[in-house]
Amino acid sequence: MKLRVGERQSSVPEGEYQAIVKDIRTSKNFNRDVIEFLFEIVDGPHKGVQARGFCNADYEAFTSHTKLYHWYEMVTKDALTTGDELDTDDFYNKVLIVRVETKVSKKTKNEFSNVTDIVGVKYEL
Repeated sequence: MKLRVGERQSSVPEGEYQAIVKDIRTSKNFNRDVIEFLFEIVDGPHKGVQARGFCNADYEAFTSHTKLYHWYEMVTKDALTTGDELDTDDFYNKVLIVRVETKVSKKTKNEFSNVTDIVGVKYEL
């Protein structure tokens, strides 16, 4: 059996950082569907460090009460109405301001940085 070694989870001090979205994918987390964002910090002493952020994807539609809706609204500045479609491609090619918090893995007890919010767009690339 051959297995692939992944990236080591990094930890940065809690706070706000400028970051870009490197990848967005769906995955399973504790048997529920999630949308996993991979962010990379683009400035300061932690430039190049990557952190993940997760949004629940177990919805038929995303409402103003969901994290993905809030993140999308912050990134696009669009006023969303019922029936609109959210395109994750809209997260790319922007320098975002993200809030990072330190979390502890329930399984391994290791600390890792988790993007808990997108608070704005610094500029478009």
